[in-house]
Amino acid sequence: MMNVRCVAAALMIGMTACGGGNESPTAVQPETPAPRTLPTVFPSAGGTWATIAPASLGWDTTALNAASDWVGSQQSTAFVIVWRGRIVAERYWRGWTAATDSIIASAGKSILATVVGQLQSEGPLSLDAPVTQYLGAGWSRSPATELRITVRHLLQMASGLNDSLQVVVQPGTRFYYNNPAYYQLFAIVTRVSGQDINTATRTRLSTPIGMGGTWRLNIDTGEPGFIYSCTARDMARFGLLQLANGRWDGTRVVDSSWVQQMRQPGPPDNGAYGMLWWLNGSNGYRVPGPYLFPTQPGMLIPSAPRDLIAALGKGDKKIYVVPSLDLVVVRHGAEADVNGGNPLALSAFDEQLWQRLRAAIRY
Repeated sequence: MMNVRCVAAALMIGMTACGGGNESPTAVQPETPAPRTLPTVFPSAGGTWATIAPASLGWDTTALNAASDWVGSQQSTAFVIVWRGRIVAERYWRGWTAATDSIIASAGKSILATVVGQLQSEGPLSLDAPVTQYLGAGWSRSPATELRITVRHLLQMASGLNDSLQVVVQPGTRFYYNNPAYYQLFAIVTRVSGQDINTATRTRLSTPIGMGGTWRLNIDTGEPGFIYSCTARDMARFGLLQLANGRWDGTRVVDSSWVQQMRQPGPPDNGAYGMLWWLNGSNGYRVPGPYLFPTQPGMLIPSAPRDLIAALGKGDKKIYVVPSLDLVVVRHGAEADVNGGNPLALSAFDEQLWQRLRAAIRY
Protein backbone atom coordinates (compact mmCIF):
# COMPACT_ATOMS: atom_id res chain seq x y z
CA MET A 1 0.00 0.00 0.00
CA MET A 2 1.04 3.52 -0.64
CA ASN A 3 2.86 5.28 2.17
CA VAL A 4 3.29 9.05 2.35
CA ARG A 5 7.05 8.48 2.61
CA CYS A 6 6.84 7.32 -0.99
CA VAL A 7 6.03 10.86 -1.99
CA ALA A 8 9.33 12.09 -0.62
CA ALA A 9 11.09 9.41 -2.61
CA ALA A 10 9.14 10.41 -5.69
CA LEU A 11 10.61 13.88 -5.51
CA MET A 12 14.03 12.33 -6.05
CA ILE A 13 13.19 9.83 -8.74
CA GLY A 14 10.73 12.01 -10.64
CA MET A 15 7.72 9.65 -10.58
CA THR A 16 5.20 8.42 -8.05
CA ALA A 17 5.26 4.65 -8.28
CA CYS A 18 4.57 3.65 -4.69
CA GLY A 19 1.44 2.12 -3.30
CA GLY A 20 -0.37 -1.10 -3.84
CA GLY A 21 1.01 -1.41 -7.36
CA ASN A 22 -2.19 -0.24 -9.01
CA GLU A 23 -1.99 3.55 -9.03
CA SER A 24 -1.41 5.36 -12.29
CA PRO A 25 2.13 6.81 -12.44
CA THR A 26 2.25 10.52 -11.77
CA ALA A 27 4.91 12.70 -13.32
CA VAL A 28 6.40 14.95 -10.66
CA GLN A 29 7.62 18.50 -10.92
CA PRO A 30 10.51 18.68 -8.40
CA GLU A 31 10.62 21.82 -6.32
CA THR A 32 13.25 23.39 -4.13
CA PRO A 33 12.51 23.13 -0.41
CA ALA A 34 10.91 26.49 0.34
CA PRO A 35 7.28 25.35 0.54
CA ARG A 36 5.77 28.30 2.35
CA THR A 37 6.67 30.59 -0.54
CA LEU A 38 5.43 28.27 -3.25
CA PRO A 39 2.38 29.41 -5.23
CA THR A 40 -0.64 27.25 -5.90
CA VAL A 41 -0.18 25.05 -8.97
CA PHE A 42 -2.74 23.18 -11.02
CA PRO A 43 -2.65 19.68 -12.51
CA SER A 44 -2.57 19.38 -16.26
CA ALA A 45 -5.58 18.31 -18.26
CA GLY A 46 -3.71 15.08 -18.93
CA GLY A 47 -3.57 14.23 -15.26
CA THR A 48 -0.07 15.29 -14.21
CA TRP A 49 0.04 16.45 -10.59
CA ALA A 50 2.97 17.98 -8.75
CA THR A 51 3.85 16.37 -5.42
CA ILE A 52 5.54 17.55 -2.25
CA ALA A 53 6.97 15.70 0.72
CA PRO A 54 4.99 16.18 3.95
CA ALA A 55 8.20 16.60 5.95
CA SER A 56 9.10 19.69 3.89
CA LEU A 57 5.85 21.24 5.12
CA GLY A 58 6.78 20.54 8.72
CA TRP A 59 4.17 17.81 9.05
CA ASP A 60 4.59 14.85 11.36
CA THR A 61 5.02 12.01 8.86
CA THR A 62 4.55 9.33 11.50
CA ALA A 63 1.20 10.81 12.51
CA LEU A 64 0.24 11.27 8.86
CA ASN A 65 1.03 7.66 8.06
CA ALA A 66 -1.04 6.59 11.06
CA ALA A 67 -3.95 8.74 9.90
CA SER A 68 -3.74 7.29 6.41
CA ASP A 69 -3.57 3.74 7.75
CA TRP A 70 -6.65 4.43 9.85
CA VAL A 71 -8.52 5.77 6.83
CA GLY A 72 -7.69 2.55 5.00
CA SER A 73 -9.10 0.53 7.87
CA GLN A 74 -12.45 2.31 7.51
CA GLN A 75 -13.76 0.72 4.30
CA SER A 76 -12.03 3.44 2.29
CA THR A 77 -11.06 3.06 -1.35
CA ALA A 78 -9.22 6.36 -1.88
CA PHE A 79 -7.58 9.06 0.21
CA VAL A 80 -5.92 12.14 -1.28
CA ILE A 81 -4.41 15.17 0.43
CA VAL A 82 -3.48 18.18 -1.70
CA TRP A 83 -1.58 21.27 -0.53
CA ARG A 84 -1.58 24.27 -2.90
CA GLY A 85 -2.25 21.93 -5.78
CA ARG A 86 0.49 19.42 -4.85
CA ILE A 87 -0.28 15.89 -3.76
CA VAL A 88 1.07 15.33 -0.26
CA ALA A 89 -0.43 11.87 0.22
CA GLU A 90 -2.43 9.55 -2.00
CA ARG A 91 -3.51 6.00 -1.24
CA TYR A 92 -5.89 3.45 -2.74
CA TRP A 93 -7.34 0.25 -1.35
CA ARG A 94 -9.65 -2.60 -2.31
CA GLY A 95 -8.65 -2.73 -5.95
CA TRP A 96 -9.01 0.98 -6.65
CA THR A 97 -6.56 3.06 -8.68
CA ALA A 98 -6.27 6.73 -9.52
CA ALA A 99 -8.42 6.00 -12.58
CA THR A 100 -11.32 4.34 -10.75
CA ASP A 101 -14.61 6.16 -11.26
CA SER A 102 -17.49 5.83 -8.81
CA ILE A 103 -20.48 7.77 -7.49
CA ILE A 104 -19.86 10.44 -4.86
CA ALA A 105 -23.47 10.60 -3.65
CA SER A 106 -24.49 13.95 -2.17
CA ALA A 107 -20.98 15.37 -2.43
CA GLY A 108 -22.16 16.05 -5.99
CA LYS A 109 -24.63 18.60 -4.63
CA SER A 110 -21.79 21.10 -4.32
CA ILE A 111 -20.90 20.49 -7.98
CA LEU A 112 -24.46 21.26 -9.02
CA ALA A 113 -24.46 24.42 -6.88
CA THR A 114 -21.41 25.61 -8.78
CA VAL A 115 -23.16 25.07 -12.12
CA VAL A 116 -26.30 26.87 -10.92
CA GLY A 117 -24.16 29.82 -9.87
CA GLN A 118 -22.58 29.96 -13.30
CA LEU A 119 -26.01 30.22 -14.90
CA GLN A 120 -26.83 33.06 -12.54
CA SER A 121 -23.60 34.82 -13.53
CA GLU A 122 -24.44 34.38 -17.20
CA GLY A 123 -27.78 36.10 -16.67
CA PRO A 124 -30.66 33.77 -17.51
CA LEU A 125 -31.23 32.57 -13.93
CA SER A 126 -32.21 34.50 -10.83
CA LEU A 127 -31.85 32.81 -7.45
CA ASP A 128 -34.65 34.87 -5.98
CA ALA A 129 -37.13 34.08 -8.73
CA PRO A 130 -39.83 31.54 -7.88
CA VAL A 131 -39.16 28.01 -9.07
CA THR A 132 -42.43 28.19 -11.01
CA GLN A 133 -40.83 30.78 -13.30
CA TYR A 134 -38.64 28.00 -14.69
CA LEU A 135 -40.66 24.82 -14.11
CA GLY A 136 -44.21 26.10 -14.41
CA ALA A 137 -47.03 25.76 -11.92
CA GLY A 138 -47.69 22.42 -10.29
CA TRP A 139 -44.11 21.19 -9.83
CA SER A 140 -44.89 20.68 -6.12
CA ARG A 141 -47.97 19.31 -4.35
CA SER A 142 -48.78 22.65 -2.75
CA PRO A 143 -49.67 24.98 -5.64
CA ALA A 144 -50.91 27.74 -3.36
CA THR A 145 -47.55 28.02 -1.60
CA GLU A 146 -45.04 27.06 -4.29
CA LEU A 147 -45.04 30.59 -5.72
CA ARG A 148 -43.08 31.62 -2.60
CA ILE A 149 -40.40 28.95 -3.06
CA THR A 150 -37.34 30.35 -4.81
CA VAL A 151 -34.31 28.76 -6.42
CA ARG A 152 -32.30 30.02 -3.45
CA HIS A 153 -34.55 28.07 -1.09
CA LEU A 154 -33.79 24.86 -3.01
CA LEU A 155 -30.06 25.54 -2.79
CA GLN A 156 -30.28 26.17 0.95
CA MET A 157 -32.42 23.09 1.70
CA ALA A 158 -35.02 25.51 3.03
CA SER A 159 -37.92 25.00 0.62
CA GLY A 160 -40.45 24.26 3.37
CA LEU A 161 -41.39 21.05 1.54
CA ASN A 162 -41.42 17.50 2.79
CA ASP A 163 -40.26 14.50 0.77
CA SER A 164 -43.65 14.39 -0.96
CA LEU A 165 -43.15 18.00 -2.08
CA GLN A 166 -45.92 19.23 0.19
CA VAL A 167 -45.38 22.44 2.12
CA VAL A 168 -45.13 21.86 5.87
CA VAL A 169 -43.44 25.10 6.99
CA GLN A 170 -43.01 28.52 5.43
CA PRO A 171 -40.27 28.57 2.77
CA GLY A 172 -36.96 29.92 4.03
CA THR A 173 -37.65 29.30 7.71
CA ARG A 174 -36.33 25.78 8.38
CA PHE A 175 -33.54 23.53 7.18
CA TYR A 176 -34.64 20.15 5.89
CA TYR A 177 -32.32 17.91 3.88
CA ASN A 178 -34.73 17.17 1.08
CA ASN A 179 -33.56 15.27 -2.00
CA PRO A 180 -36.86 15.43 -3.96
CA ALA A 181 -36.78 19.23 -3.66
CA TYR A 182 -33.08 19.33 -4.56
CA TYR A 183 -33.73 17.30 -7.72
CA GLN A 184 -35.81 20.19 -9.11
CA LEU A 185 -32.52 22.03 -9.65
CA PHE A 186 -31.57 19.60 -12.41
CA ALA A 187 -34.72 20.50 -14.34
CA ILE A 188 -34.03 24.20 -13.78
CA VAL A 189 -30.46 23.89 -15.11
CA THR A 190 -31.51 22.00 -18.23
CA ARG A 191 -34.40 24.32 -19.05
CA VAL A 192 -32.49 27.53 -18.45
CA SER A 193 -29.32 26.41 -20.26
CA GLY A 194 -31.06 24.51 -23.07
CA GLN A 195 -28.55 21.71 -22.51
CA ASP A 196 -28.63 18.30 -20.89
CA ILE A 197 -27.13 18.23 -17.40
CA ASN A 198 -23.81 16.70 -18.46
CA THR A 199 -23.27 19.23 -21.26
CA ALA A 200 -24.19 22.09 -18.94
CA THR A 201 -21.70 20.84 -16.34
CA ARG A 202 -18.88 20.15 -18.77
CA THR A 203 -19.25 23.57 -20.39
CA ARG A 204 -19.22 25.56 -17.17
CA LEU A 205 -17.03 23.47 -14.89
CA SER A 206 -15.54 20.12 -15.89
CA THR A 207 -13.76 20.95 -19.14
CA PRO A 208 -12.10 24.18 -17.93
CA ILE A 209 -10.45 22.37 -15.00
CA GLY A 210 -9.80 19.03 -16.68
CA MET A 211 -12.27 17.20 -14.45
CA GLY A 212 -13.83 14.00 -15.68
CA GLY A 213 -17.08 12.68 -14.31
CA THR A 214 -20.65 12.10 -15.37
CA TRP A 215 -24.10 12.71 -13.97
CA ARG A 216 -25.99 9.40 -13.90
CA LEU A 217 -29.64 8.72 -13.22
CA ASN A 218 -30.07 7.81 -9.58
CA ILE A 219 -31.30 4.28 -10.20
CA ASP A 220 -30.49 3.16 -6.65
CA THR A 221 -33.51 4.94 -5.21
CA GLY A 222 -35.61 5.40 -8.33
CA GLU A 223 -35.89 9.12 -7.58
CA PRO A 224 -36.04 11.48 -10.59
CA GLY A 225 -32.59 12.95 -10.08
CA PHE A 226 -28.94 12.50 -10.95
CA ILE A 227 -25.88 11.43 -9.01
CA TYR A 228 -22.30 12.33 -9.93
CA SER A 229 -19.60 9.76 -10.61
CA CYS A 230 -15.89 10.57 -10.89
CA THR A 231 -12.40 9.67 -9.65
CA ALA A 232 -10.83 10.73 -6.37
CA ARG A 233 -8.49 13.02 -8.29
CA ASP A 234 -11.49 14.63 -9.99
CA MET A 235 -12.88 15.29 -6.54
CA ALA A 236 -9.55 16.89 -5.64
CA ARG A 237 -9.66 19.06 -8.79
CA PHE A 238 -13.07 20.36 -7.82
CA GLY A 239 -11.84 21.08 -4.29
CA LEU A 240 -8.78 22.87 -5.65
CA LEU A 241 -11.01 25.13 -7.77
CA GLN A 242 -12.88 26.12 -4.61
CA LEU A 243 -9.59 26.63 -2.77
CA ALA A 244 -8.46 28.96 -5.56
CA ASN A 245 -11.67 30.99 -5.22
CA GLY A 246 -12.97 29.94 -8.62
CA ARG A 247 -9.80 30.48 -10.65
CA TRP A 248 -7.91 27.73 -12.47
CA ASP A 249 -4.32 28.34 -13.49
CA GLY A 250 -4.92 32.03 -14.05
CA THR A 251 -8.32 31.69 -15.72
CA ARG A 252 -11.56 32.67 -14.04
CA VAL A 253 -13.88 29.63 -14.16
CA VAL A 254 -16.41 30.47 -11.43
CA ASP A 255 -17.37 33.98 -10.44
CA SER A 256 -15.63 34.79 -7.14
CA SER A 257 -18.78 36.37 -5.71
CA TRP A 258 -20.63 33.11 -6.27
CA VAL A 259 -17.88 31.13 -4.53
CA GLN A 260 -18.36 33.36 -1.50
CA GLN A 261 -22.16 33.21 -1.66
CA MET A 262 -22.11 29.42 -1.55
CA ARG A 263 -20.20 29.65 1.73
CA GLN A 264 -22.65 31.94 3.49
CA PRO A 265 -25.02 30.31 6.01
CA GLY A 266 -28.50 30.01 4.57
CA PRO A 267 -31.30 28.53 6.68
CA PRO A 268 -31.84 30.54 9.91
CA ASP A 269 -31.73 27.39 12.04
CA ASN A 270 -28.58 25.91 10.50
CA GLY A 271 -25.45 28.02 10.40
CA ALA A 272 -23.51 25.01 9.10
CA TYR A 273 -25.18 24.96 5.68
CA GLY A 274 -24.71 27.35 2.79
CA MET A 275 -25.78 26.63 -0.77
CA LEU A 276 -25.35 22.87 -1.03
CA TRP A 277 -22.10 23.18 0.94
CA TRP A 278 -21.49 22.25 4.57
CA LEU A 279 -19.76 24.93 6.67
CA ASN A 280 -17.70 24.46 9.81
CA GLY A 281 -17.56 27.97 11.22
CA SER A 282 -20.84 28.29 13.09
CA ASN A 283 -21.64 27.51 16.71
CA GLY A 284 -24.67 25.41 15.84
CA TYR A 285 -25.69 22.95 13.16
CA ARG A 286 -28.42 20.65 11.95
CA VAL A 287 -27.87 17.42 10.09
CA PRO A 288 -30.25 15.45 7.84
CA GLY A 289 -33.28 14.46 9.86
CA PRO A 290 -36.86 15.46 10.69
CA TYR A 291 -38.07 19.04 10.42
CA LEU A 292 -38.29 19.26 14.20
CA PHE A 293 -34.77 17.91 14.68
CA PRO A 294 -33.14 20.47 17.00
CA THR A 295 -30.12 22.60 16.20
CA GLN A 296 -27.07 21.05 17.84
CA PRO A 297 -24.60 23.29 19.71
CA GLY A 298 -21.00 23.60 18.60
CA MET A 299 -19.09 23.31 15.36
CA LEU A 300 -19.89 20.75 12.71
CA ILE A 301 -16.42 19.16 12.99
CA PRO A 302 -14.80 20.50 16.19
CA SER A 303 -11.26 19.31 15.42
CA ALA A 304 -11.23 20.85 11.94
CA PRO A 305 -10.37 24.48 11.18
CA ARG A 306 -13.29 26.89 11.38
CA ASP A 307 -13.01 27.91 7.74
CA LEU A 308 -13.42 24.34 6.46
CA ILE A 309 -16.16 23.86 3.90
CA ALA A 310 -17.19 20.41 2.78
CA ALA A 311 -19.07 18.48 0.13
CA LEU A 312 -20.38 15.47 2.04
CA GLY A 313 -22.10 12.42 0.59
CA LYS A 314 -23.84 9.31 1.82
CA GLY A 315 -21.47 6.51 2.72
CA ASP A 316 -18.75 8.96 3.80
CA LYS A 317 -17.83 10.48 0.47
CA LYS A 318 -15.87 13.60 1.44
CA ILE A 319 -14.36 16.67 -0.20
CA TYR A 320 -12.92 19.00 2.44
CA VAL A 321 -11.57 22.44 1.50
CA VAL A 322 -9.58 24.45 4.08
CA PRO A 323 -8.43 27.85 2.78
CA SER A 324 -6.42 28.71 5.92
CA LEU A 325 -4.29 25.59 5.44
CA ASP A 326 -4.27 25.63 1.60
CA LEU A 327 -5.64 22.09 1.79
CA VAL A 328 -8.00 19.82 -0.08
CA VAL A 329 -8.70 16.41 1.46
CA VAL A 330 -10.68 13.71 -0.33
CA ARG A 331 -12.01 10.41 0.93
CA HIS A 332 -13.94 7.83 -1.10
CA GLY A 333 -15.26 4.43 -0.14
CA ALA A 334 -18.11 2.70 1.60
CA GLU A 335 -19.55 3.82 4.90
CA ALA A 336 -16.81 3.93 7.52
CA ASP A 337 -16.84 1.30 10.25
CA VAL A 338 -16.86 3.93 13.00
CA ASN A 339 -20.40 5.00 12.11
CA GLY A 340 -22.52 1.92 12.50
CA GLY A 341 -25.38 3.60 10.67
CA ASN A 342 -26.10 5.03 7.26
CA PRO A 343 -25.05 8.68 7.36
CA LEU A 344 -26.29 10.96 4.62
CA ALA A 345 -23.65 13.61 5.29
CA LEU A 346 -21.90 14.26 8.61
CA SER A 347 -20.75 11.17 10.49
CA ALA A 348 -18.36 10.09 13.22
CA PHE A 349 -15.72 9.63 10.53
CA ASP A 350 -15.37 13.40 10.01
CA GLU A 351 -14.35 14.23 13.56
CA GLN A 352 -12.14 11.18 13.99
CA LEU A 353 -10.28 11.90 10.76
CA TRP A 354 -9.66 15.54 11.64
CA GLN A 355 -8.42 14.62 15.10
CA ARG A 356 -5.76 12.54 13.36
CA LEU A 357 -4.97 15.18 10.75
CA ARG A 358 -4.64 17.78 13.46
CA ALA A 359 -1.89 15.68 15.06
CA ALA A 360 -0.12 15.34 11.71
CA ILE A 361 -0.46 18.87 10.35
CA ARG A 362 -0.21 20.71 13.70
CA TYR A 363 -2.59 23.52 12.89
